[in-house]
Amino acid sequence: MPFWIVLFICVVVAYFAVTEGAKKYFDMKLQVLFNLGLYQDCIDLLDRKLARIVMSTYKQYYLRFTIYEAADMDAYADRMLDHLLEMPCSDKQRRQLAVRAFNFYIKTGDRKRAASMLEEMRPIVSKGILADSQLTYDIVFCRRHDKIDEMEAMLDTSDLGLRGKLYLLLSYQYESSGNKGEALRYRNLEKQLRDAHRPPTIKQNTH
Repeated sequence: MPFWIVLFICVVVAYFAVTEGAKKYFDMKLQVLFNLGLYQDCIDLLDRKLARIVMSTYKQYYLRFTIYEAADMDAYADRMLDHLLEMPCSDKQRRQLAVRAFNFYIKTGDRKRAASMLEEMRPIVSKGILADSQLTYDIVFCRRHDKIDEMEAMLDTSDLGLRGKLYLLLSYQYESSGNKGEALRYRNLEKQLRDAHRPPTIKQNTH
């Protein structure tokens, strides 16, 4: 075999080895930083040239969306989500994105886009996810309020994300039923829970 072919093969193998190693490094580093709430550090890591080279554009935008959403930077997260929804991706990625987008639009009170995502989810997600999403939509936008007792019985959960969601859904239900005092109490509980776990703010000049 000619020397130049051997050299070419060695270069290709080395390139893929370095690329895969870099992918694993960035994945592990981002996971650690995210779990620590160091969201600005996550963005700084994604801004590195090597990260842009080894990660797909879809993955970069998805990670940025996740980070901005966790940091309560909804305008930035919304912009990332707009890009993501226009990108080609696998069926599995689209299912995951549709659910994430629905929950984000529920959070931001965007009824039209939440309804659009809910319709997209109907044929592609599990019955359990669809039922939970439909219930959430009905409580937030259609004034449904028949799940108060059931949800209050679930408040002792150790899952902070679930507890925060329950606080919000209970506040909507009490408001719909005319009990503004309880609605305000649960909204304040959700805010207190969120503020207690609020991460450092991401610099506003990020993209």
